[in-house]
This record gives sequence, structure tokens and C-alpha cells, in this order.
Amino acid sequence: MPTDDAVRLLRATTLLNELDESDLRRLADRAVSRRYLRGQVVFTEGEPSETLLVITSGRLKLLTSAEDGRNHVVNIAEVGDTLGELNIVDSGPRTLSAEALEPSSALVLDRMAVWELVRERPAVAEALIRALAAHVRRLTGANADLVFLDLPRRVAKFVLFRMRDTARPVIEPGLTQTEIASMLGGSRQSVNQALREFERRGWLLSEGASITVLQPERLARYAGD
Repeated sequence: MPTDDAVRLLRATTLLNELDESDLRRLADRAVSRRYLRGQVVFTEGEPSETLLVITSGRLKLLTSAEDGRNHVVNIAEVGDTLGELNIVDSGPRTLSAEALEPSSALVLDRMAVWELVRERPAVAEALIRALAAHVRRLTGANADLVFLDLPRRVAKFVLFRMRDTARPVIEPGLTQTEIASMLGGSRQSVNQALREFERRGWLLSEGASITVLQPERLARYAGD
């Protein structure tokens, strides 16, 4: 990948957008571009981690595995997201697995290349702390939803978040209803029933792999969002 393109992609991330041009070029020169096929495993939970990934195209699903072999989808990473911030701090093993939902690509940065800048540039250290805090906040919010919201409201909240992420009313979750159910702590049948009920009320239209949000304000009111 040309250096100018890599610099542009790095600047688009929340973690690195406060770096000046020379620092971004320094990272871009050490970055490696990787491509992944749909369904390809990008990294596996528990394996050693010495890299930071910047998603440059496509989407990755992040998941964790239970002892019985079942997978639980935790989040979806999209263009501009970074993966591996925690590993920059402690170089510990991956806490999640990542799999490409569609043909995807990423810039891969060696941990030490980023850590050098963390030590030299307070702005990078502050951005890293914010990224880790956002991760903790997201997990706390997800746990609170499991306690205080029933499954239909969790489905409504999921649809709204995906709509806001894409900035358009038509979303393609890229997940099966079984995976959405796993992410929300329910069953596929319950997710399907919730979507059908929202469709009956005229709040959304679910067709194949896409969902069109027709009345986001009603959906938000229902979800308490």
C-alpha cells in the first residue's frame, strides 16, 4: 500500500488521529497490509499478540469461545477501528478471536512501533487510555443491558446502534440471527420474533440480510435509548 494511503487510513483512527504527519509516516513505513477472505480467521483467542490492527476495508466479527465450544459474538469491527490496544499495554494473549464477515483488509503494526510513540507522544498515550476506557464502558453497558432489558429491547438497541454506525437507515448486520442471539444473550427464535413484531408495528422492514429502519424514534423509545 502506498505510504500516503496508509497515512490517510491511520489518521482516520481515533487512536492515532492526533499524531503529526511525520509520526504517521513513521508508522506507515512500518505497517504491513493484509487481506482476508470472507470467513477467514484473522486471529484466535489466547494466541500471542504483538500487533495492532487498523481495519481498512470490510468488517470483522469479534468473538469469544465457551468451554463447550460455542462462540459468543462480542462486537463488530469496521473501517477505522483498531484492534489490539490492550496488547500494546501488556503484550498479553488475544482476549478475543476475529473473523472476516466479508472480504476485508487491515494495516498491521508491530507493537513496538506503536509503543515507541506512546512513550514519546503524550497524545498517543491519552488516546490509548481513552480507547481502553471505551472498551470497559462498552462491556459495562452490555452487561447492564443483559440485566435490565428484556431481549426484544436488546434487539431494538442493537438495530439502532448498527444504524448509527452506518449513518443510514438500511443496515446489513452481516450476522446470522443465531449470531445476533449469541451477542444479545438470547435464542434465534426470540430474535426472529422480536424483528417480526417490530415489522408488524411498522418500525422496520426486515428483508433477507438487510433491515430498513422506518421509525427510529419509536424504536428508540421502546428500547429506552
